[in-house]
Amino acid sequence: ENKVLYAAVVNDLHRAAGRSGVGAVMGSKNLKAIAVRGTKGVGNIRDPKAFMKVTFEKKKILADNAVTGQGLPAYGTQVLMNVINEMGALPTRNHRDVQFEGAKDISAEAMVTPRESDGKKHLVTNQACFGCTIACGRISRMDEGHFTVQNKPQYWGANGGLEYEAAWALGAANGVNDLEALQYANLLCNEEGFDPISFGATVGAVMELYEMGVLTQEQLGIDAKFGSAQALAHFAEITAKGEGFGVEIGQGSKRLTAKYGHPDLSMSVKGQEFPAYDGRSIQGIGLAYATSNRGACHLRGYTIASEVLGIPVKTDPLEHEGKPELVKAFQDATAAFDSSGLCVFTTFAWGVADLAPQLQAACNDEYTTEELEKIGERIWNMEREFNNAAGFTKADDSLPKRLLTEAAKTGPSKGKVSMLPEMLPKYYAARGWDSEGRPTAETKARLSL
Repeated sequence: ENKVLYAAVVNDLHRAAGRSGVGAVMGSKNLKAIAVRGTKGVGNIRDPKAFMKVTFEKKKILADNAVTGQGLPAYGTQVLMNVINEMGALPTRNHRDVQFEGAKDISAEAMVTPRESDGKKHLVTNQACFGCTIACGRISRMDEGHFTVQNKPQYWGANGGLEYEAAWALGAANGVNDLEALQYANLLCNEEGFDPISFGATVGAVMELYEMGVLTQEQLGIDAKFGSAQALAHFAEITAKGEGFGVEIGQGSKRLTAKYGHPDLSMSVKGQEFPAYDGRSIQGIGLAYATSNRGACHLRGYTIASEVLGIPVKTDPLEHEGKPELVKAFQDATAAFDSSGLCVFTTFAWGVADLAPQLQAACNDEYTTEELEKIGERIWNMEREFNNAAGFTKADDSLPKRLLTEAAKTGPSKGKVSMLPEMLPKYYAARGWDSEGRPTAETKARLSL
């Protein structure tokens, strides 16, 4: 209703289809909600006994895995905060830096440590989506005396807690290390239905423009230096309400920075703001951002699994050779998993070979590992064809100037920039696309497109 372009579709109270502004599309059509009621149960399982047998076997793999059986249930995605910071890949202050001195204050470990103010833990418990055995979600309770909520009892109960991406975007991206302020801004994003990643990254651009003197305190309504928890909370409130400068923040960083004459300060691809990994320090994810069909996104090809966690094999995050092939493999496999309806987090423990027998038992078509890999590749190419028809070109497969020309200042990646110019032509070749990023006739014929 307030025309925030990165509005989300929220479900199950504090879960969301959070990126790309799908909520804005609903809002523009005056569509408030979609409700579905089923009365017939789940039917038409091809082989129920085989399905129960194979899913039982695969759930055991999830339970025995260090990430899906231990790390995510215990700490959630926030387990990554200190890990990514220590390896010098945590984008900080609108990507000016790659390490945040306050990371430990907003980490998973901080969420389970009793607060000095009231002796209570920020984290109450974990939570699962329906039927999930991983339960990576967080339920948190704020400090009732914190400046953001001390007169707002509606926020004193247990609520959806911080995920890694939101904690990064609201925190490190803006230099804010106040865990309670991050939780408050996150609650507003959930309650009002807008993406905390794009919101936080846009605030990072605003704070940089403010420190440059391009934006003033009179315009913003507050002193908005990097690190200001007060400014973060203020911006969350006025963006949710569509008031004052919040209207500008609601347009996203691409439009905002262009309006004020500094488009290079938008840390985005195809208009969508980056997630929580720096493409200079983790080369594969930078290529994945640049080539993602829906703009900068980690969930369409999470090479962090390989480059950081060593799943299914460990690759050097600072090395760019071999990353085009790695990115393609992750993108195709992820497209197959997404189309099955399964959570992408299962891929920390499962490969396509684990997905195939489950689909084979459930569905009437024949599914093999090879066919699923082809399905994923076909999906990716169909999306690419759609984008090309909509006017996207090779020029859109790029990264902000900062990542291509300003080297990382600290950590293991010190002195590194993204090697995208070297990787992109090899990526196109691996995909079977021409030099302009268009699927060739041979590729389309092979994929029956």
